[in-house]
Amino acid sequence: MKLTFDYRRYRRPFRRPLETGHGAWKEREGVLVALVDEDGRRGYGEAAPIEAFGTESVDQAESFFRNQKGCFDPADLETVPAVLPCCRFAVECALADLRERPGEEVFRHEHLPVAGLLPAGGEAVRRARELWEAGYRTFKWKIAVHPFAAEREWFRRLRDAVPAGAAWRLDANGGLDRKTALKWGMEIEDSGVEFLEQPLPVRSGSDLEKLASEFPVPIALDESVGTIESLREWIGRRWKGVFVIKPALAGSPSVLLELLRETDAKCVFSSALETVVGMKGALRVAFSTEQEPRAVGWGAAGVFADDGISPEPRPEIPASRIRELDGERAWTEARS
Repeated sequence: MKLTFDYRRYRRPFRRPLETGHGAWKEREGVLVALVDEDGRRGYGEAAPIEAFGTESVDQAESFFRNQKGCFDPADLETVPAVLPCCRFAVECALADLRERPGEEVFRHEHLPVAGLLPAGGEAVRRARELWEAGYRTFKWKIAVHPFAAEREWFRRLRDAVPAGAAWRLDANGGLDRKTALKWGMEIEDSGVEFLEQPLPVRSGSDLEKLASEFPVPIALDESVGTIESLREWIGRRWKGVFVIKPALAGSPSVLLELLRETDAKCVFSSALETVVGMKGALRVAFSTEQEPRAVGWGAAGVFADDGISPEPRPEIPASRIRELDGERAWTEARS
């Protein structure tokens, strides 16, 4: 049975450019999709690509949706090309949303803690204090944006800014070289750092493995495992560190969950800075996995202007929150 299909591209400016190891990011673009059945019920999904993670571009996603010519047959879900992982995520999530029946969905976790995202640079010190007071106990800080000496000093101040017991995640977005990564290793040993995330560029496979073998804390892969195909490759390499998985970028949620059921890999689930629509589908994955629950990466509070489609920040997400995320409002408010 074919369903009515529609899509809507959006563009969301950040309050201020988001500084990462890839450079300054000024706005987030993506595409919302809607499926409507013969009874008028609607389901929403989202394609929010980030090409640095191996996904398609936003233009490619929009082109694929345009070619559906206003209808979609659920039987064609498996034919969505693997090179369009965000499109597959969007359509599969829209189908799940359409078929959702309150009270029927059972999750493996009742709630998950959230890691608060800190801005790059010295401003992180003030923000860490605010997030601690709000209840956050895990913090993610962007590094490889400023010179190492400055970031080292800021990190020392960060550790002093909140009580002992905080967990730290340092994210380099592939912006370090081996020499600087080793300097960070000396700095963060025995300092409450949970892991160093993506220290080297994506195409540094053997170098990442060598670095991980001698590093004092676990190393996490993020950009290197952006899609299900790249994640499968690193599982095959028997990576001993952590996988940071952004379900909204990875591809099919059902295929992702099946892959994770076959491995005992350590995983952290994270936002791709999607709207509440993509967040709903991604959280379904995070709450359905059998992996040990760890703080999830949906703590990017206040990075967007108040456009009505940013998830409400909180230091813990209950499973009931998934059903509260309002796709209809996001669809109405989204603007290209």
